[in-house]
Amino acid sequence: MEPPVLFSVAPDYYRFAVAELRAALDVTKAQRVGPDAGIVHLGSGTLQDAADACWGGEIPLVRHLARADAVRGAGTFDSPADLAEWAASVLLTSLEVGDEISLHTWDSGDAGFAPGKVRRSLLELLMDNGIRVITSGAETVGSLCIGTDRIVAGVNPTDASLCDWAGGRIRLATLPEQVSRAEFKLEELFSYVDAPDGDVAVDFGASPGGWTRIVHSQGFRQVHAVDPAALDDRVLALDGVIHHRQTAGDFVKEYDGEAVDLIVNDMRMVPQLTAHTMVDAARLLRPGGQAVITLKLGTNNPEKQIDDALEVLVAAYDPSFMRQLQHNRHEVTVVATRR
Repeated sequence: MEPPVLFSVAPDYYRFAVAELRAALDVTKAQRVGPDAGIVHLGSGTLQDAADACWGGEIPLVRHLARADAVRGAGTFDSPADLAEWAASVLLTSLEVGDEISLHTWDSGDAGFAPGKVRRSLLELLMDNGIRVITSGAETVGSLCIGTDRIVAGVNPTDASLCDWAGGRIRLATLPEQVSRAEFKLEELFSYVDAPDGDVAVDFGASPGGWTRIVHSQGFRQVHAVDPAALDDRVLALDGVIHHRQTAGDFVKEYDGEAVDLIVNDMRMVPQLTAHTMVDAARLLRPGGQAVITLKLGTNNPEKQIDDALEVLVAAYDPSFMRQLQHNRHEVTVVATRR
């Protein structure tokens, strides 16, 4: 029988992620690891099946996956060194001398031991046994999640993890030219999908201009930044950025320029209204043009909110990516192509 699957998720969406996993996979039991992590036992299927369902949009609320080769209850170890010895014994079962791995150690909630303290001992034990540990980029990842309820260790192919960062927790550096933290959403997205290219782009809900800046940095000749609110002066100074101080609806009605290659939308509105706005805006996009959309979710039946929005979007678009990224809070990011 396949080992259980460890998953991470935004804490507010844990139970909804479990519901998605149950709908997409043959889940026989689900157990908490901590506030933002759990494990599911599968009656059939594999970790790769779970990853495929996540990439395919069936499980958008799961951020990260790993194989749970062994599970222990929290509080069963006396020290970080004891925990490291147990984790090493689990990981080494699936490794051979000379293997190269990325090592992920992270916590879920107020765990008993700091992951950094455990990692140091675990790293030494693995290296003493002939395992080469690199920061990232290995084809295999060894994982240790220290949760408030359970501790989980395992080894799996990196491409089944959804993200080559511990627990899906991507850490992006703040740059001097950064306008807003919202920029991290696009930067993280472009680590999963190819960054779009073209000549003309539109940014709905642009203020203060973070997404406009990122889109401009991809080489777009002209970026229409649409928002009644002000833009950062640094963004306004960028060559080719045009600020339209109006609503997205008015811009769509009045636009008579050349066909657009990309529309990005990070507006704060309910998902179904966002979807209707994007369908109206589809006339601006050339066939094959791309859209990047964040659907702002509440915690009241988010699956239905997503489904209702997608039902509207597919009238004009073919969605190709849908995930709750690490930098999404109460939202999911959708990438779609204009039909």
